Amino acid sequence: MNITFKGNEVHLYGQPLKAGDLFPDFMLTDLQFNDVESATLGGPKVILTLPSADASTSTLELLTLTDRLESHPELTVLAVSLDLPFTLRKWNKDNAGDYITLYSDSKFRTFGEITGTYVEELGILAPAVFVVDGANRITYVEYVPEISHEPNYDRLLEEAAKTVKA
Repeated sequence: MNITFKGNEVHLYGQPLKAGDLFPDFMLTDLQFNDVESATLGGPKVILTLPSADASTSTLELLTLTDRLESHPELTVLAVSLDLPFTLRKWNKDNAGDYITLYSDSKFRTFGEITGTYVEELGILAPAVFVVDGANRITYVEYVPEISHEPNYDRLLEEAAKTVKA
């Protein structure tokens, strides 16, 4: 899989996930610095990885999805970055992120490896989308090929809606 940043190839650490795989167990940190185990998140969900909530493309992605999720209240959407919870809390406050729950991997630093999204050269997570069903099986994956680009929103929402209805 070729991933680029501003046209230059970068290398992802970890094994990329694919549709049909079980989503690996993980630990993240919420905005109040509480540890969150994947098992407590249950149900169908969309998991996004972001370079940084403050990065212009990530902010655009979060705001675009927030707008589009108003008509999809049945979807649970999580976004993960290596940002500190302070940064994510400020972003959430400044942008009214009501439809996406932000999590930090700054404490455990394993999410990028288990999802194959950690960018070795930059120390960030590459943008990716994982749609996960109620049995924790991945039904859709998109690794965005250029870090400064956004995912395919239409496809993401279409696949997520199918997973929730299943």
